[in-house]
Amino acid sequence: MGLKYWFLIITCVWCAAAVAREEGVNSAVLLSLLTTIEEKYVLTDHTSQIKQALLDYQNSEAFYAIKTPNDLASQLTRELNTFDKHFTVQFVSDTNQSAPQQESWFKRLNRNNSGFNKVEVLEGNIGYIDFWGFASLTEASKATVSSALTFLSNTDALILDLRNNGGGSAEMVQYLSSHFFAKKTHLNSFYTRQTDSTSEFWTFENVETVFPAPFSVYILISNNTFSAAEEFAYNFKHLGRATLVGQPSKGGANPWQWFDIEHGYRAGIPVAMAINPITETNWEGVGVIPHVSVNSENALNKAYFMALQNIRNNVNNEFQRNEIKRKLAELMKEESSLFPTFSL
Repeated sequence: MGLKYWFLIITCVWCAAAVAREEGVNSAVLLSLLTTIEEKYVLTDHTSQIKQALLDYQNSEAFYAIKTPNDLASQLTRELNTFDKHFTVQFVSDTNQSAPQQESWFKRLNRNNSGFNKVEVLEGNIGYIDFWGFASLTEASKATVSSALTFLSNTDALILDLRNNGGGSAEMVQYLSSHFFAKKTHLNSFYTRQTDSTSEFWTFENVETVFPAPFSVYILISNNTFSAAEEFAYNFKHLGRATLVGQPSKGGANPWQWFDIEHGYRAGIPVAMAINPITETNWEGVGVIPHVSVNSENALNKAYFMALQNIRNNVNNEFQRNEIKRKLAELMKEESSLFPTFSL
């Protein structure tokens, strides 16, 4: 037998050993993940179902086809997201020097105006805010929020666009909400498994109420609205403080935290769950359901039309009334299917 045949045999043996080693690592990661979920996941009645699903996945051809750590992390995340969209798995080994570093959600918010993309006054004196996250509660982020709301404080209605808002800080939800309630208001509660305790979140008393009821508020949501943004919308809906327009949100109500698992991986596992004081439940798995259902791309025009229609009979200024009438006619011409029963 020639040398080249020995070389081929050795190569095949080495490859087989490498594959077996990788499969062993992948299985160890999966089992470590399962143990951590059983110990930490807030919805304990779901852990047996999650365990069975992951063990079935471990025995599948798809699992044995995984070649890289990042692929394993992505596939495990995908499997877990069928149970809870806050689950995530990442490969973060210190030896993984070639992997791009990911900027954290809150750092990205902090360097991008606390997530505020647009603050403007629409024709007819309707305020509009588009923001994509709830930043950490700092003096800088509070100043950004306060400046935006103060700028719009003389408008006649307000549209908050959360269609692409991925969530963030529960404390920022409190702070922003506090500008809309004249009295101290119970917004939400969170049960934490680790401490077996429930914490209540109320509006802050030392925040100026810029938009007290009955000032009209419209919140736009979509299937991209997630987590803290869903909480904000859900709270306002059930407190009767806003009209929600758009599509059902993504459905993630369980706050999470990171836990290290084996072989340089970490898992984001939901450790708490929201409990609304009015509904005594939350939006996990079902999303926040809007009052007015419309495709998310049409939600702004729909809410804008509703806001103008709502204020037009209460406006004393003749020029503003004419401006509102012109804008309503323009919106009807552009999107007549959204307003089939309305006449000017």
